[in-house]
Amino acid sequence: MQSTTQIQPSTPPKDPIIAAVLSLLLLGGVGQIYLGQQKKGIILIVATIVLACVGVGFLVPFVGAYDAYVIGEKLKAGKPVGDMEFFWQANA
Repeated sequence: MQSTTQIQPSTPPKDPIIAAVLSLLLLGGVGQIYLGQQKKGIILIVATIVLACVGVGFLVPFVGAYDAYVIGEKLKAGKPVGDMEFFWQANA
């Protein structure tokens, strides 16, 4: 999915560690919502629930936590991110 809007860094910046912990503990997408990536966060939460039905939903929170941390670090560094930008795109 393509990003349609840019999320600007906040003042004070949001903590990447808090974002990662939220995603790890709360369905894989809450950290993204905390960082301002609402659409991506909701998609990750739905993916966690759907994949839990087939037994692999526990993986999404780990990926979500790493993603939230990387995106949070980029925002903390003062760089904007796309609303659907993932960790593998953060250094591009």
